[in-house]
Amino acid sequence: MSAPRPSGHLRPLRYRDDVPALLPLLRASLVPEPNEPAAESVLQAMTRALVHAPPGDTTEAHVRRGQAPFFGWVWEQEGQPRGLIALLPLTSWPRRYLLANIVVHPDVRRQGIGRALVQRALAYVRDRGGQAWLEVETDNAPAMALYTSLGFRRVLQRREWRYSLRVTEARSIDLRVRIRRLRGSDWPRVQPWLDAAYPREYRWRWSPRPLGWLLRPGWRSLLARWWTATPAGHRWIVETEDGRPMAMWAWWPESGSVQRLLYLLADPALPLAGVQAGLWALAHMLEPVWSLIPQDDATREAPYYLYLDLPASRHNDVLQTAGWHLLRSFWLLRA
Repeated sequence: MSAPRPSGHLRPLRYRDDVPALLPLLRASLVPEPNEPAAESVLQAMTRALVHAPPGDTTEAHVRRGQAPFFGWVWEQEGQPRGLIALLPLTSWPRRYLLANIVVHPDVRRQGIGRALVQRALAYVRDRGGQAWLEVETDNAPAMALYTSLGFRRVLQRREWRYSLRVTEARSIDLRVRIRRLRGSDWPRVQPWLDAAYPREYRWRWSPRPLGWLLRPGWRSLLARWWTATPAGHRWIVETEDGRPMAMWAWWPESGSVQRLLYLLADPALPLAGVQAGLWALAHMLEPVWSLIPQDDATREAPYYLYLDLPASRHNDVLQTAGWHLLRSFWLLRA
């Protein structure tokens, strides 16, 4: 039995007008758990962007000028947006686009609206000689079937991890390794870890900035930070008591945020001590900030949320043992 023909039509997204009506759909799609901080911060950023979004149709030029976080198309029915696909320009050479926020209202699903939205976005990308990428949760079989039928193929599986850091708990870790700042002489050991954890051909997915330059000590890091307006970060090596490196952690603070995206580079056989040492080091760096917050029982126990985003094959068992919580697992697809 064929799906009913949907009423309505496709039109360009008008960010200022459409996003307020689409926020409930986006919340249901983006938030994996109630009150998940990282997803909530994305929704808050979308709401803040309404102030600067230009009236009328939102274009790629608006996004590249920073006037809107994305452009795309909506499915309009009876004057209301009932579906959305967003396009995010990622890189200019090669020209990459991420198809994101693909949502359809429950009342009009299974009518071909999702397919029509994806086909329209694909046509836009192909007309410009670009690459189309998207992500789908690994347990979303209907969406995976749709995307593969439109020519997408799996290229990488990744996992998002979260840790709720309470500084008093992390300070009490029995540290049996050494921690020190990253040195230039460490890079021959660290470079293979970087290539394994964040493969070169997909590294743009983890950072819009030149990640290798930012992580490596020296003038390249200074230049990359200046060029991308990246704040000074923290990079430290965890090593055994006899001086053998076992892991590297890196973190760039975000102003006003209680969420921290960390980068973890390590041998495949990363011991538990290598994970715990990273938490210990971060707790000690955050302690001066922590001391400025008025302390009562609630704020003393309020966590800092730490996030890791790694290929699915990296360090699963040791992260779970150390108390990291697996949020979601995704396939990265390319058409």
